[in-house]
Amino acid sequence: MTKDSLCMKCNREVERQKKEEEKALKIKMQEMAEKRRAEEEAERQKHTALRKEEWNQRRAGIAAFDDVPRVQIGTDGKKQKAQAVSFLKELTYSRVTAKSDPAKFGDFVVLDTETTGLSCTKDAVLEVAAIKVKNYEFVEVFHTMITPPPQKLSTDSAREAMSVNGITPEMLEGAPMLYQIIPSLQEFIGDMPLLGHNLEFDLKFLCRAGLNVTEPKRKFFDTYVMAGRSLKKPKWEYDKEIGAYAPNYDKNYDVENYKLETLCNYFGIDRMDAHRALGDCVDTAQLFRAFIEEKVEIYGAHF
Repeated sequence: MTKDSLCMKCNREVERQKKEEEKALKIKMQEMAEKRRAEEEAERQKHTALRKEEWNQRRAGIAAFDDVPRVQIGTDGKKQKAQAVSFLKELTYSRVTAKSDPAKFGDFVVLDTETTGLSCTKDAVLEVAAIKVKNYEFVEVFHTMITPPPQKLSTDSAREAMSVNGITPEMLEGAPMLYQIIPSLQEFIGDMPLLGHNLEFDLKFLCRAGLNVTEPKRKFFDTYVMAGRSLKKPKWEYDKEIGAYAPNYDKNYDVENYKLETLCNYFGIDRMDAHRALGDCVDTAQLFRAFIEEKVEIYGAHF
């Protein structure tokens, strides 16, 4: 064997060993990442189990929800020109801190809508719900289905939305138009603070139809905003393997996203009636309480 052939053989051996070492290192790194993910998932499961135990103790308050009085909803509202809603982007949402007095957050109206899509100009409202809360107790319910313009029920977005929320055209028969119930909703919310999950979305539809949320002056709370202030999502980073940005689940995070479903799971809150306006109001109120209790202790709450 010549000197050159020996060198080539040595180089091949070195290259082989290098590849084996790289492969072994990659496997080790993957195992470490999987172990870390498993530990983080176990910690999240433990956190959720503890939360569920806490919320199970409050089920009596939720079970009594069916006994909460429903308001009589008037339908004497007059149709008016669509109102501008750009001001909603300027809304400021109140904070809860460790120095906050929990008694100041116990009175509010939580509201939610179900719609045929995401655009307040192209889509329509199918359902409106609001619950009046005093001293962390449900005291009055506003709930109605809504008849949308017929053409807005035949769109692709409407069919997709209704497949998710389970609302059918038959459920809307005889229901009032949105503008007809606005005066009743206005009276119901009065000057109380407003709570929602991604509240701006719901207010765009309602304010465009004539609801006034700026006079009298009031506070606004949004559990979506609260989540963004206190919980970490996976950080998006460039992934060389797929050649694009993607969430890095290997680094520490609290929740995958800030959807109502995800946050309820995080806090161990059993959903009442997911993707329906009234059920989402109940869930959002419970979620609001959970965020408050992250900062301060609440005594005597009923949900």
